[in-house]
Amino acid sequence: MRKLYEKYLKRNIGLINLFGKSSGRVLFLLLTSFFAFKLSVKDFATFAIFWTALRMMTFLSANNFYIVYFNKVREHLLKDQKWPSDVTSNVVFTGLILSVFSSILTYFIFDSYYVAIIMLPSVLLFIAIRNISEFSKSDDSLFLSIFLEDFLFYFLFFVFGVVAIFISNSFHSVLVALFITVLITAITSLILFKRKFKIQDFNFKISTQDFSIGSFKLGVHYTFLRGNDFFSSFGVRYLGQIYFGDIFVSYTHIMYQFYNVFTLVTMAVISGLQSKITVKNILSFDRAFINGMYLKILKTVAPFIMIGILIVVLFSSEILNSFFPKYIQYDSLLIKVSFIGFVYMLVQPLVFIFIYNNKVYNIRRLNITQYLAMFVIYLLPLVFVQISDQVWLLLTIVSFILIQGFYAILNYKATK
Repeated sequence: MRKLYEKYLKRNIGLINLFGKSSGRVLFLLLTSFFAFKLSVKDFATFAIFWTALRMMTFLSANNFYIVYFNKVREHLLKDQKWPSDVTSNVVFTGLILSVFSSILTYFIFDSYYVAIIMLPSVLLFIAIRNISEFSKSDDSLFLSIFLEDFLFYFLFFVFGVVAIFISNSFHSVLVALFITVLITAITSLILFKRKFKIQDFNFKISTQDFSIGSFKLGVHYTFLRGNDFFSSFGVRYLGQIYFGDIFVSYTHIMYQFYNVFTLVTMAVISGLQSKITVKNILSFDRAFINGMYLKILKTVAPFIMIGILIVVLFSSEILNSFFPKYIQYDSLLIKVSFIGFVYMLVQPLVFIFIYNNKVYNIRRLNITQYLAMFVIYLLPLVFVQISDQVWLLLTIVSFILIQGFYAILNYKATK
C-alpha cells in the first residue's frame, strides 16, 4: 500500500490539485445551499447573476496572462528569484482598463451604482489572486495555489457569507462579505508568494514601454477561446431571467454548481499538470507527447467522473433534497448535466494540451465558430417560443464543448 501511495498518489500533482480544489468547491456548494435556503428567489437569482458576472469579468480582465507569461515567470523565479517587471506592467494596464469597462457594464446590468462600485475593486483583487495562484505553480508545488484560490478564499467567503446573512438577509450584505473576502485573500496571496520564492525585490514599477501588444493580442485570443464557459454561464442566467424568469436562474445556478464539480475534476488535474504539459523544448511537442499526456490526464480523471455520474444517477433526488430541497423536482435534469460532465472530461484534456503550448493553429476560426454558435443559441427562445427552458440550458452547456473538441481533433491531425 505504501509503495502504491508513493508511486501513484504522492507524486501525482494533478491528483493533489484535484483534492485541494475539491475542498474549496465543497465549501462553496454548502454556502450556495445556504443562500438558496435563506435568500428570496429574487435575491438568490441576483446573486447568481452577479457571481457569474464577476467570474466572467475577472477572466476577461486577466486576459490569460498567467498562461502567456508562465514560462517567463517560471524562469525568473527559479533562476534569479526575481519578478519580471514587464509582466506587472502588462497585467496592471490590461486589468485596470478592462475592469473599469466591467464596472460600467455592471451598472447597466444591475442598474445600481452600489453594485458597480463593488465590482471594480473586486475584479482587480481577483485578478491579483488568480495570477499569483497560477504563477505559484512554477516550481511544480501546488500547495500555495490550492491554499489561496481553493481553500482560503472559499473558507473566508463561507464564514463572512453566513455572518452577513444573519446580520442582514439580503443580496447587498452578501456583496460586502464577498468584497471583504477577496481583499483579505489578495493581501495574503502577495505576502505568501513573496515568501515562497524568496523575492527580495518585488518590482512594482509600471512603464508603458513594457506593455506588449503581441502578448495582449495572444491573451485576447486565449480569452475568447476559453471564455465560452464564462460567457455562456453568465448569458444563460442573464437572458434566462428575461426569457423564463427568476426560478429558471435559480435552478440553473444550482445545476451549474453540480456541473462545475465535474468540470473541476477535469480542470484541477489539467491545471495541476500545467508545468508538465508545457514543454520546455518546442521540438518535444509531437503526437507521442500529446498521446502520453492525454492518457495520463484521462487515467487520473476518469475514475472520479464515472463514480460521480453513478452517484448522481442513483441518488439525484436525495442529493437535491439534502442541499436544495426547494428544487427537488429537477432531479432528472441533474442526471443529464452529469453526463455532459463526462463529455467535458473527454474533450478538455486535448484542448488544453494545445493551449498550454501555444499550438492552437486555427484559433481565429475556432473563436468565430464558438461565438456564432453562442449567438444563435441565445436567440433560439425568441425564434422558437415553445422551446423548453431545460433543453435550452443543456444545449448552451454542451455545444461549446463539442465545437472545441472538433477543432482539437483538427489540431491533433495537423501535428506530426
